[in-house]
Amino acid sequence: MKIAFISATLLSSSVAFSATPIDGWYGSVFGGYTYLSDNISETRNGLFRNEASYTSGSYNAGGRIGYKSTPLRYEGELTYLQGNLTKFDINFIRQSGITGQTQAALAMANVYYDFPDIVPAISPFLGAGLGYAWIDASFGSTGPSVGATYYKASNSVFAYQATAGITYNFAENYAVNLAYRHIGTDRVSDLNKVFQADLASVGVIYRFDKANYK
Repeated sequence: MKIAFISATLLSSSVAFSATPIDGWYGSVFGGYTYLSDNISETRNGLFRNEASYTSGSYNAGGRIGYKSTPLRYEGELTYLQGNLTKFDINFIRQSGITGQTQAALAMANVYYDFPDIVPAISPFLGAGLGYAWIDASFGSTGPSVGATYYKASNSVFAYQATAGITYNFAENYAVNLAYRHIGTDRVSDLNKVFQADLASVGVIYRFDKANYK
């Protein structure tokens, strides 16, 4: 009996802080953690740079404007991400005195599918997007290969992404979500490699409309 009472209490509490999400226009801001893959395989002036790694503190932040027409959402998104360089090789030798970073700005057009609630107010979603990315990267070291070196690259390329996550609709006009995204691009010419990043983020959503229910 006690277990049944606790379960009923938890369920009623979840329902109390849930609502039917409203169709229409919405805005969102988000931020979180970014994992950057090795993004250079380039030879310049006889120096071959590769095997780049980045700090665990790499991050992403951005905003979205979209339109929800259940079960679909259509969205424009701007994302900025950044990671500080921790290591890379020149001519297959690990370098020391590392400086540098990689940053990217992405403009994406996304489409999402919102699945029915798995529990009250919590809805999973899948999405995909296409757009354009500006990539800027720098690689500096003090040796030991050839003394102090510095290389900087900047290109704009076609980008794509795939997204999965869950949304908690705690009010008609407000929600929060957790999302994972994988971002990829065409080959960045000055880095001679595709750019890839994995993003985990938390977002806050505000729905502008007050009618047009799901």
